[in-house]
Amino acid sequence: MAEMIRVLELHRNGEMEEKCWSRDQFLAAISENHLPFRDLRMLLRSSPALSKARHPAIMPRPSSQCFILEMENIKLLCFSEKCLIINPEDRATQNFIKGLKEQFKFTKSELSKTTEESTMKVLHQKTVQYQDFEQVILETALENVVQKFRRHLQIIKPALEMLLQQVEANPETNGLRRLLAVKKSLAEFEQNVELVSKVIRNLLSDDEDMTSLSLTNLGEKEDIELLLSSVSADLDEIETEIKIFIDMIEDTDQFISAHLDAVRNEIIKMSLFIEIGGLTMGMGAVVSGIFGMNLTNALETNPYAFSLVCLGLFITMLALFAGFATKYHQLKADTSSAQSFTLLKNFFSYVDDLEDNVFNKDIEKVEFKDTVEKITGLKISDKESEYLFKMVDVNRNRIVGTGRRPSFFCGPNEYSSPMVKLGGSRLSIFHGNYAVIPFGSKVSV
Repeated sequence: MAEMIRVLELHRNGEMEEKCWSRDQFLAAISENHLPFRDLRMLLRSSPALSKARHPAIMPRPSSQCFILEMENIKLLCFSEKCLIINPEDRATQNFIKGLKEQFKFTKSELSKTTEESTMKVLHQKTVQYQDFEQVILETALENVVQKFRRHLQIIKPALEMLLQQVEANPETNGLRRLLAVKKSLAEFEQNVELVSKVIRNLLSDDEDMTSLSLTNLGEKEDIELLLSSVSADLDEIETEIKIFIDMIEDTDQFISAHLDAVRNEIIKMSLFIEIGGLTMGMGAVVSGIFGMNLTNALETNPYAFSLVCLGLFITMLALFAGFATKYHQLKADTSSAQSFTLLKNFFSYVDDLEDNVFNKDIEKVEFKDTVEKITGLKISDKESEYLFKMVDVNRNRIVGTGRRPSFFCGPNEYSSPMVKLGGSRLSIFHGNYAVIPFGSKVSV
């Protein structure tokens, strides 16, 4: 049995007629418009599994005097006199059809029946009377898509806020899994909005396509451009709200990660003190075990032996525990790595000041440290100063700067110790066991 295609035909006067065609009947109905084969194949792809467009598109076809719109659940073929809506039984498509009925039901005879409550609605419908047929179809379809996106946000916002509060109050694994699921759902929703927004932006950037969307007044694109610009602004607003939701999730995720890291550190610290206590008590147990052996020694008859051993053991155990605790607090308070990172970051951030105060004159090590502290505003240790000094002292002459001619380091050979050639020429190269040439020419080897 041939697959049947359900189509709703909407005429320019607002009349609607639902039809059920076979593929051949559908192709015969639109054969006079000479649509390309790829467009026909896309329109016939109407199975329920593919009812939602994965790749939205608005394709003007000026040679066929129509345009094709496939966006979310809406799939239609619009001409200047009629519009063919495919799969009208779909629930989302029915909302679109309902909006079209609202647009076309207004007549001039109903002007006198309006009230103040319906003034804005009447003004909108009255404006529709002066719009081209294809513009009404396009505007209603895009408005339906935007409203669908807004409803999605309205549904997910309170659920997300409640989930974030629950996760922050009780950061358990189940809550984190739910949060991850919501984040992936938002990412997928953001991708759908971005695809629709990309279609609108591409149309706005192509004047020829916008002109081709006007089927009644050929060559006019002003109204189409205003419509697309308005929809693009709405989609940008929706994308911004989605990004705000994703940022909220990421902030909560970072808070939970920091909280779990702090809890983990406390557990590790507690485990460390338990191990230190166990080690200390173990030493006492060893000594007690030695004295508990059934062997005679000279201390059995000493009246003070028990007290002295216990006191010595207690002092030793206390000293051992105090030593571990002191080392732990020293490690905890050590911020030298962070300070070194800050120092290097700031050191290379003041290139201009370093150029004026360090590299353009000869500076020795002590003056170098004072200059760097003054420029960076940080106190540096002798070790850090030595590291920075060696890093910029490319000549290895213990002097930083370019005020004199370069000095070149000479490695050791079998006849002499390491030497530095001062006041050298342009370039001097020392290799292997060659002796130092005191006053070479431009290139000395």
